[in-house]
Amino acid sequence: MTAKYHLVVHPDLGEELRELRTKAQENPTGLEAQQFGAVRRGLSALRGGREADLNGERLGYSDRHPDLRDCAEIKLPVVEEFNRRGRPMGPSHRMTYREFDAPAPEHLPVRQVMCFEPRKDGRPFEVTADRLGRTRGVPLAELDSLPNVEPAVGPDKDLNRPVSPVRRPLPAELAQAMKGLEGLPPASGAATPPSGDPPRSPIQSHRPPGPSRER
Repeated sequence: MTAKYHLVVHPDLGEELRELRTKAQENPTGLEAQQFGAVRRGLSALRGGREADLNGERLGYSDRHPDLRDCAEIKLPVVEEFNRRGRPMGPSHRMTYREFDAPAPEHLPVRQVMCFEPRKDGRPFEVTADRLGRTRGVPLAELDSLPNVEPAVGPDKDLNRPVSPVRRPLPAELAQAMKGLEGLPPASGAATPPSGDPPRSPIQSHRPPGPSRER
């Protein structure tokens, strides 16, 4: 399957995924194995530009929420959850990410994966905001040119809902960090490993240099 994006993950998420992978290998039938399988499906979808297949949705901002207008989420089922009436509540986990221009013309655009968390109590959005150093209810001037996403309603809500994040220029600190990553896939001919490969970490993480790195 041809890759359309190069993926990097936030370093905190990278550490979490390495630990999750270890636990999944120790117990292939446990919850961690199910979570790691969902992670692999999510990363594969983001790499291949198939976020619409996982109910992708652009995030937004309000006075009660952090400003995440440059982010989007995909929805991943791991465990079944039901409301008080016994009705399914939908996918239990979320993966959030941002999108940037390619570091060079011959390379793929970049998607930075921020978190993989259970959706309950808005945890994916709190973790994403924390890792980006953003405070609830405070809009970012640098994102004012991006659309503020309102909840989609009505019979055609799925057609009117933005799926992917707005692509932005690659931040200087991320571009600098990526210079140390060898084997960046070119804009043509890049491919993802077959889904039948043995479990392994399909991501690269980075730690932006200097005190201004993301939390």
